[in-house]
Amino acid sequence: MKVKRRELLCGAGSFAGAVLLGESVVGGSSRWGLEGSRRAANALRSGDAGPLSGAKLYEDVIAYYNLGEHRTASEVDLRTSQWLLEQLRAAGLKATFHSFALRQFFVSQTRLAIGEKTIRAFPLWFPRSTGRSPMNGNLALCERSAEPESLRGKIGLVTFPASAGTAVQKVHSEIIHAAVKAGASALVGVTEGATKEIIALNSPDGAEAWPIPVVLVGQRDEPALTAARRSSTRVSLLLDGEDDADTIARNVIARVDRGKDLIVVSTPQSGWFRCAGERGPGIALFLGLARWAIRRPSGASFLFVSTSGHELGGLGMRAFLKDLAPPPERVLCWIHLGAGIATYSWEETPAGLKRLQEPDSRRLLMTSRDLVPMLTTTFAGLAGLTPNVDRAVGEFEFMLKAGYRTFGIAAGHRFHHTPADSPETTGPAILEPVGLALVKTLETIEAAAGR
Repeated sequence: MKVKRRELLCGAGSFAGAVLLGESVVGGSSRWGLEGSRRAANALRSGDAGPLSGAKLYEDVIAYYNLGEHRTASEVDLRTSQWLLEQLRAAGLKATFHSFALRQFFVSQTRLAIGEKTIRAFPLWFPRSTGRSPMNGNLALCERSAEPESLRGKIGLVTFPASAGTAVQKVHSEIIHAAVKAGASALVGVTEGATKEIIALNSPDGAEAWPIPVVLVGQRDEPALTAARRSSTRVSLLLDGEDDADTIARNVIARVDRGKDLIVVSTPQSGWFRCAGERGPGIALFLGLARWAIRRPSGASFLFVSTSGHELGGLGMRAFLKDLAPPPERVLCWIHLGAGIATYSWEETPAGLKRLQEPDSRRLLMTSRDLVPMLTTTFAGLAGLTPNVDRAVGEFEFMLKAGYRTFGIAAGHRFHHTPADSPETTGPAILEPVGLALVKTLETIEAAAGR
């Protein structure tokens, strides 16, 4: 389900319901489980009422997670924009929507079955539909050196290596086009990763639909697929949905107007699944900083920007930079709150993954060179958050190339881009130190500007 451009233009203000994502992807309750809610309640009781306290930040992570799966332009994504708008207005900021047009595929059902056994699967964007009727055939390994037409009438089985990352790369395209050349009717890609979950892959801006239907599966289901291939058991693949060139998504923009100095704070709001650890900390810190900024009696002006379209080549941020971004010379600093800002480390044990108490140290503090001395001080003691001028990942690269004085945080945590990215991946104890470091940094930036 989705809301069309015309419905938004006519003033539709309620986006209840959820996107239909296919039974093979969605599992469990639509909200965080009872045990998780109890832990959250205990955590909240232990915190104070400050907008950047761990308790308040974690509450917003859970609220964001409970909205649903955050794919761009879906009803959940539109509802997320509405929720953010309401939160910002309730805090006292002037907030509005910034809409942008895009092409999107709205999945009605994804199903991969071996006889009566259903395998969890998720489309690789941009999807090619099977239509309403499933494709049936035997699985066959697909090598990049496969002879033309050697897989005619079969469904290819391949591995997408973990080393390729979490976005579509040349290697993925080469594998898929080799399957097409070999005559495969569809392709099943096993995504490698420590969690053995499905790992969704970001799609580049302007990507066309694949020549054949392609779905992703987790490594935990690889043995069943291998057994089906070896026994020549037929499989069934359904990837049904609507390819819509006329849809829109909505960024959210809010302001605190004071003086000539302007600080921009941005964060992506969309992603493949519920994204508690991937997007949740950035969303929570974004709201926390907005509530902090509006309470201050003086200081710089602030512009807060939450963008959709992240997993589709950063479409929302591209649209904002094109349509509404202030000139670099007006901006004192641009802070970008990217993926996995505050997530826990995990240890592999014989019983499975075990969550540790310390934050994942693989997070990256990216920055303009002139901010290094200050950030070295304000983020001192936070694992992984040592200023780095040599790497720019995600949407942070956009504002760096546009000439802004900027810094940002991003990471790919253990459950990054997986359906299992739940509130368990983060928590109040590791959220609050980042919030306090951000406040200290903002105050230092203002002081250096002579305020």
